Amino acid sequence: MGLMTFEEMRDRYEKGEDSLNLALEKWDRILTDSRTVFQLTHFQDILRAAVVPLFLCVEYEKQCHICPIFSVCRQGYSEDWTNLMRVVQAYAFAGDLLPLDPYLGHLETFVHKLRQCHEKQYSKAN
Repeated sequence: MGLMTFEEMRDRYEKGEDSLNLALEKWDRILTDSRTVFQLTHFQDILRAAVVPLFLCVEYEKQCHICPIFSVCRQGYSEDWTNLMRVVQAYAFAGDLLPLDPYLGHLETFVHKLRQCHEKQYSKAN
């Protein structure tokens, strides 16, 4: 399936797909692709995919504190988000020289926390 681009996310969002589901899929796909990266260009592609904006940010623009993923994002200032982006950026510069396990560990932890946000949101709805 590959990494999610902004165009794909926008098109699917405009067709009515849920922004939280799209955010989780984006990061699931990044994690899946990350398990098979081995060249520096792959890490750079992942960095580009990581910074694809989420439509949750549009929906909750003036109400960020009630966004379903606020606990892991905090408008881009959470420790979870900051640490993840630092690791993704570091691997975009030197990932072909670094061990993959720490990188995957950060991604797995972040995706797990996103899934918890997703489950919490949908358990509220039911």
